[in-house]
Amino acid sequence: MKVHMFFDLLGPKECLSQIRKLKHLGDNFEASTFDWTYAKSLGIVNRCLKGQLNNRKMCCGKILEHAKDQVSSFRERIGVRLCCFKIGVTSNPLVRFPMYLEKGYSEMWLISVSPSIDMTQMLEAALVSEFGKHVGCHNKCGSGGEGSFNRDTPPPPPYFVYVTGGRADQSRRVG
Repeated sequence: MKVHMFFDLLGPKECLSQIRKLKHLGDNFEASTFDWTYAKSLGIVNRCLKGQLNNRKMCCGKILEHAKDQVSSFRERIGVRLCCFKIGVTSNPLVRFPMYLEKGYSEMWLISVSPSIDMTQMLEAALVSEFGKHVGCHNKCGSGGEGSFNRDTPPPPPYFVYVTGGRADQSRRVG
């Protein structure tokens, strides 16, 4: 039996409505006060470690292990053999996710949050190194750490590492 993802069940009109809602929430996004229950109903789930943002002494090994577990859990939830996924970074997941929705991705899990661009980029690179050769990964092997955070004036923190994906057998092509 096929397991449908949230947005696979929606028609184009409903999907556009969800994109508009996400973009509207993203315009006023303040990570420290945002109620993530709103985003969950729109396809974004916050799976970051509790207290990670405020605990600067949290062990890098614990953060990496948690992030690897989350990517694996995400792939298992969608279906490992059918999961098309991408690992990335953003300072505003509510603005970033609609770009993926338009490409056929169906959900996003936030798996780490940090005030440090360097820590965020290194975690992304480590996860791409770990999962880049897995079937369905849309990241280029050897990538991670490049992108919008390298501008002369990067966006303000916090910075999120995420995994987003969809099923290869859904009605729309993913990616």
